[in-house]
Amino acid sequence: MRIGRQSALGGLLYAGVGLANLFPSYEPLTYTQSDGSSLPADNGTVFKLSSDGKTPSILVLDYGRNVEGYATFQVIRSSGNTSVFEMSYSETRALLDNYMADGPLPLAAAMDTYRIDRYNITNQTTYTNRLIQGALRYQKLNLSSAGELELSFLGFIPTVDNLPLSDLPGSFNCSDPVLNRIWGVGARTVQLNEFPANSLPDFWVITDEGALVDSLAPQPFAADFATALTTYELDFSVKPTSNGFGFTVLSDTLGNGIYIFVDVANSSISAHPGSTELDTLPLASAVLPSSVTLDKWHTIHSTVNITDISVEIDGLSLLKFSQNSSSYGSFGLGASLGHSAIFTNVSLTAFGTQMYSSSLTNSSDLQDFLLGTNPLPVSVDGSRRDRIAYAGDLDITTGTAFASTYGHDYINGSISLLGSFQLLPGFFVPSVKVQQPPRTEDVQANITGLIGYSFSLASAIAQYYEQTGDISFLNYWAPKAARLFDWAHSQTLPSGLFNISNPTFGGDWNYYDPSLSGVVAKFNLVYAYALNRWLPFMADGGLNTTLYTSRLQSLQKAINANLWSDTLHAYYLSESHTDFFSQEANALAILSNTASGNHTASTILTTLSRELYVRAGALAFSNASSASGWAQKISPYASGYHLKAAFYANDSTNAKNLLHSVWGPMSDPSHTNYTGCTWETLDADGTPGLGASTSLCHAWGAGPTADLSRYVLGIQPLVPGFKQWQIVPQTLDLQWARGSHPVPEGSIDVSWSIDNNSLLQMIVIAPPGTNGTVYLPSPLQTPLKGYQVSGCSIVNNSTFLVKGGQVFTFRQIK
Repeated sequence: MRIGRQSALGGLLYAGVGLANLFPSYEPLTYTQSDGSSLPADNGTVFKLSSDGKTPSILVLDYGRNVEGYATFQVIRSSGNTSVFEMSYSETRALLDNYMADGPLPLAAAMDTYRIDRYNITNQTTYTNRLIQGALRYQKLNLSSAGELELSFLGFIPTVDNLPLSDLPGSFNCSDPVLNRIWGVGARTVQLNEFPANSLPDFWVITDEGALVDSLAPQPFAADFATALTTYELDFSVKPTSNGFGFTVLSDTLGNGIYIFVDVANSSISAHPGSTELDTLPLASAVLPSSVTLDKWHTIHSTVNITDISVEIDGLSLLKFSQNSSSYGSFGLGASLGHSAIFTNVSLTAFGTQMYSSSLTNSSDLQDFLLGTNPLPVSVDGSRRDRIAYAGDLDITTGTAFASTYGHDYINGSISLLGSFQLLPGFFVPSVKVQQPPRTEDVQANITGLIGYSFSLASAIAQYYEQTGDISFLNYWAPKAARLFDWAHSQTLPSGLFNISNPTFGGDWNYYDPSLSGVVAKFNLVYAYALNRWLPFMADGGLNTTLYTSRLQSLQKAINANLWSDTLHAYYLSESHTDFFSQEANALAILSNTASGNHTASTILTTLSRELYVRAGALAFSNASSASGWAQKISPYASGYHLKAAFYANDSTNAKNLLHSVWGPMSDPSHTNYTGCTWETLDADGTPGLGASTSLCHAWGAGPTADLSRYVLGIQPLVPGFKQWQIVPQTLDLQWARGSHPVPEGSIDVSWSIDNNSLLQMIVIAPPGTNGTVYLPSPLQTPLKGYQVSGCSIVNNSTFLVKGGQVFTFRQIK
């Protein structure tokens, strides 16, 4: 059904339509008045604003931690002029004072572009926004016109599962409250980033006249061929209905290109790098003729020739300029904040033929720009930014999802989507917008970026099979993983090292640092790590285990022979940078079992401890990197692999240091920037590392949740799907730990404690139809001399065989 324009003015739905008749599930805990006083809030609170038209009336609402969803409120009384009421949103309190708060967020159509909504309050009714606001902790109410408002039932209707952490399938508690908080913020982060199928609303409103676009950044036309276009002609008709409109040309897949800003209300047109007119100087500008007016149809013609761009409106040439900000890409249609327009009759001509045309009057047209809903349940990178599926993040996210939310459908959905974007040589694209079904054929291209993400995706696939034992899943994905590994093998040098010959492949998660190509330790070791993850399952998937084992061994031998630095006592960064090293690469050396001989895990972890630790955590690259242009930042993503390596090597000192320094502060509710979630990046002083754009709900930082369950509870699969399992707890000097890890047959529950006499007690319960081995926690505070045990067969004094369905109990005695 097409929605009439009157039903969607200002991006709102009204009472009785769709979600508007629902009460918010998220409500503020406190609110701060203009005088600075803070008051508690509950579901009966009436929020009162009164402005004289000169001094705005402002309330700041605090939800205590990140929430998301459709903003909603009920007007129970209004008087005077209430035409200028705004709500803005932010993950941090500081950024809420910016006019745009912590926005705009133009990278995808998975939430509202802007973090500010404007309302002309005319009725005593319920207002519910049409589009989602991603993760936010704070909300500001601002009445600027001379009037009074009283609001109730103010909050957010969630679009993702909001089950309390205490009710999740997985759980973890221990004697250290910091570790409990860390497990919880990781679980909450993953929960906020798990989008149920069909949970995203349509980005545009389709009408009989065309697509109504209101305060939304342009999203690029998404045909495969469009991303590489350099020369084309764009035509469309537009009726600006409020202030003006905009469009992009030469746009990348995230919407960054050349933005043409047509401000009809102020009779101007200008071109800007990016996807909005904000915070940039114009590349070119001109005055609009008086014939270009609101509520009137106009024709737009734009010619693009690599760096040269021209724009005509109604046959009049208005802009003609050259630029070097962008040289290839697609086009998109949009409207800046406070602007709206209806677009129709879009035509794209390239290669001497019309490549696309649409009236934009059918809901199916949304798919052309990836503006519809998400057909699959998916796990994305961040709830606020970017709300896109990233292959590089998924290896970390998968473990945490299985340990906490048991979001296997979301992980499977992201794997299905990302894995369908395999290119002809065998590698994958690094990221995919979620508003599309999986592809049915390979991407007809032979180049990608962020090559390390392809191996991370392969590792996530192996991890999914390890957790589920789904053989049909494995049989489908094993040949695709083999194609990746075979391509990588074809890129090895006579030395045996994996080589990146095309610099385009060489970017990585640290996009703010120089890109690398040639022989790079990280790319060799993430390849080795993925191979190592796959080896136990290759026979199950019909692959030649002997062949890939031989390749892995040859790769590991080459890495040790060529990339180890006796000076650094670590694997150096790359053949072009041998004077410093990567935290992640060296952690992967341990996790892939590449570190051997004199290059021991202990040596590497000692080096990382000595060279990387600062007050707020561990740097992602050693100090000498700054001289070559590397930023000195702390990455919860890279530190996540560092933590896994410490646990893998049974190094409790480094594990505790990382947990308390990197994740302890961000999990502390008293922290200035606490969101109840894990962060994307930190500066060396512990503050958000990418300024206002930093995601403070980023799933790649949630790795400790999986590790605390795997190593402190000790719950690990031995056979895919936990048909056979082992319990191998590491005590981390804790007095007790207990929790549950979901498995296909139910859950495995573990509880261990050290009593006042320093003696161990332990209980393990696993589902019927499974069996496992229980090892006593290490180290024990008191040497084992005697014990009482039941529900098992004794292998030796520290090892016991347990059948699922039986309750294993152990009690150490003097």
